[in-house]
Amino acid sequence: MHWESEKFSRKGFLNRVSLAGLLFVSWACAEDKKEKYLFFSDYELKIMEAWSVVLLPSEKNLPDFRQAEVIRRLDEEFYFVSEEIQEEFHMAILGLDYLPFFYGSFSRFHKLPVEDRISFLDKTKDTDSDTVRAIIGNLKLVTFLVYYGHQSTWMQVGYDGPFGNPPEKWSESRIHYKKSVNVS
Repeated sequence: MHWESEKFSRKGFLNRVSLAGLLFVSWACAEDKKEKYLFFSDYELKIMEAWSVVLLPSEKNLPDFRQAEVIRRLDEEFYFVSEEIQEEFHMAILGLDYLPFFYGSFSRFHKLPVEDRISFLDKTKDTDSDTVRAIIGNLKLVTFLVYYGHQSTWMQVGYDGPFGNPPEKWSESRIHYKKSVNVS
């Protein structure tokens, strides 16, 4: 094919470029905006979601982990602690994901079906391993703390709220976190 044999007008070129630009912009706008987390990686988010599903109550009158903003609050809290504590929780989350291998499952925690995750957690209750108890216990403690500390759970557990019901006042660190997550 010879280049001179095809006529390519300026108007046709501009129309094609405009159409391509419009398609690109519409594709970019239609894509879901992924939430920004400052502590958790995408891999750790999957593990913590799987953990929250089996650990937290699933009754109809109680909020789930998304409504109680469990993972967002954990991300916020872990972001502001010292690097040593951050590393320990990164290792605990990673350890949780690989613990099922030591209990006879050939899958990682976040990929197990819900029933198998519950069964795995039942197996770890009577362990003699301090490491396993530390991983499960510490992750359970912070998850429950954040879940039951959320206002959406207070009525269901019979907590009326703080005495005198003062308005919530955010600390400088929470304000900084909120700005860091929203500005991206």
